Amino acid sequence: MKHGNESFFIKNEGLIVGRLFPLNLIRWVFSKYPQPSPNPSKPEDNGDSGDPDRMPPLTRQFCRLFPKGAQPDGKGLCALGQVMEIESGDPVDDRDSDIPAGYTYLGQFIDHDITLDRTKLPDNVNSAPIDPNEIDNFRTPALDLDSLYLDGPQKSPQLYKNDCKSFKIGSTSDVLELGVFENDLPRLGNDAGEMQKPTDAVIGDARNDENLAIAQTHLAFLKYHNALVVANPKKSFTEIQREVVLHYQAIVLTDFLPRVLDQSVLNDVLKNGRKYYTDDKKDCMPIEFSVAAYRMGHSMIRPTYEWNKLFNTDGDFGIATLVQLFEFTGFSGSRGAGDPPFSPFGNDSFLTLPSNWIVDWRRLYDFSQVGGGRHPQLNVARKLDARMSFDLKNLPEFESMNPPPPAPLLSLATRNLLRGRLISLPNGQEVAKAIGENTLSPTEIMRDITSEQAAILQKHNFDQQTPLWFYILREAMVQGNGNHLGRVGSRIVAETFVGLIENSPINVLKEEPGLTFSMPELLMAIPNDLNPLGD
Repeated sequence: MKHGNESFFIKNEGLIVGRLFPLNLIRWVFSKYPQPSPNPSKPEDNGDSGDPDRMPPLTRQFCRLFPKGAQPDGKGLCALGQVMEIESGDPVDDRDSDIPAGYTYLGQFIDHDITLDRTKLPDNVNSAPIDPNEIDNFRTPALDLDSLYLDGPQKSPQLYKNDCKSFKIGSTSDVLELGVFENDLPRLGNDAGEMQKPTDAVIGDARNDENLAIAQTHLAFLKYHNALVVANPKKSFTEIQREVVLHYQAIVLTDFLPRVLDQSVLNDVLKNGRKYYTDDKKDCMPIEFSVAAYRMGHSMIRPTYEWNKLFNTDGDFGIATLVQLFEFTGFSGSRGAGDPPFSPFGNDSFLTLPSNWIVDWRRLYDFSQVGGGRHPQLNVARKLDARMSFDLKNLPEFESMNPPPPAPLLSLATRNLLRGRLISLPNGQEVAKAIGENTLSPTEIMRDITSEQAAILQKHNFDQQTPLWFYILREAMVQGNGNHLGRVGSRIVAETFVGLIENSPINVLKEEPGLTFSMPELLMAIPNDLNPLGD
C-alpha cells in the first residue's frame, strides 16, 4: 500500500497533489487504532511506502460538474469509513438486491476501460498547473474498449494471434482430471522477462486480472470478438472491432445502466441531453463521477459467491470466498517469493488458472430473458447502501504487509471518503440543490443504519452535510431500496456515460441508435462457454 501523494489534474484549476492521510491524521490513526504485532512468518514490507513527497504519476484530466465544497473533518471520515465495513460471512438478511452479481464486475470492467491511461511523467513534477496538451498520450475519456484492444494488431501484436485479427486465449491447468480448457487469460509463461512473472496476463489492462470475476469477464470479451471473426471471415479487424464496441456500448446503455440507475433519470438524459457534463468538458472525466458516484460498486460486492459446480454451497469445496477470487489471479495471487499463484490445494502450483476455477456464468447472470433459464444458485449483488463487505480488508495485497497497518489504512471506505476530502467534493445536499432535486433529510440519511454510523454522522454533522459518496449510497437505499441509485447519483452516472459514448470515435447513439444488447446475449454468443465444467 502506498502512503505517498495522490494527484488530480482538474480543468481550470490545475494540479491538486496531497495525501489521503496527512501527517496529523496518520499520527491520530496510530494513536487511536493499535498497530497489530508483526507476523514473524512474513518478511517485512519495506518497498511500498515510497517517498511521501514524491509526485505520483498523473493519469488523466478531471473536471468539476459542480462547485467545490468545504473539506470535512478527516478524523470523522476515518471513523465513518470504519463502521461502513461491517459485513462478513453470508448472513441471511435483506442485503440482497435484485441485480445479478455479474454486473458488479462488468461495472469494474467498464471502469477500467474508461480510465485506462499510459501517460508517464517524471517523479519530480512540481505542483504547478500542467498543460495536458503538452503531455504525450494524455487521454480523452471514451467508451471504446481500448483496455481490450490497445492499439490493434499492428502496434500491440502481443495480444493477437498470427492472423492479426483474433485475440490470443490462454489454457487452464488440469486438476482433478477435469481436463484443460481454453478458459484463462493468455499469460507470459516462458516468455517472462527479468522483471516479469510467468503468470502475468498478456492483456490490454493488467487490472483486469486482479480478481477472477473481472478476469473471466475480460476473457469473455476476447472470446466474443473471436466468435465474430469466425462468423464473419470476410470482415476486416477494424470492422469486427467496430461491431464489438457498438454492442459493448449497447450493453452499457440498455442492460447495465437500466439495472443500476433510476430509469426516469436515464431516459431524461437520453431524450433531453446532458445538462452538466457538457461538450466543453469532453476532454476530461467528471470528478464527482470518479471519486463518488461510480464508487457505488464497492457496496455491491458479496463476501461469498456460488461459483461453479465445485465451489458452491452444496459443492465439494464449499462456497467460493471473495478472498479466493483475488487469490486465483496472476495479478493479485502472487505477492512474492514463497507465495506461488494458482495453488488450489496448497501443494502443487500452476502457471495458469486451475480448471476447477472456471466460472459458471449461469450463476452470475440471469439468462431467462434471452432464451435460457435462471439458475437456482444465481448470485445477486449486495444492495447499494452504506455497508460494505468486511472481507475487502483481507485481500492478498493487505495480508502481505508486515507489520499490518492500523485498520483505517486498510479501509477502502475510509480511503474513498478521504479522497473526496482531498479534492474538495461538494457534499450530497449541495449537489442535490444544484440539480434541483429534493435533498435527503437527516432522518432519511440515518434511516435503518447502524447505531455506530448514526452516532458518527450526528457527532460530525454528516447527517446534514453528508460526504457525497455516502450520500449517494444512502440515497440509493432511500429512493431505490438499494436496487438502483437515487436521482442525484443517477444524474451524475447517466450524464457521464452518455457523454463518454457521444464523444467516442465509435458512437452507438449516432450509428445504431436502436441497438439493444445484453451481457447474457454476449455470453450466449460464445460457443460452449456458459458452463464449461458442466453440472
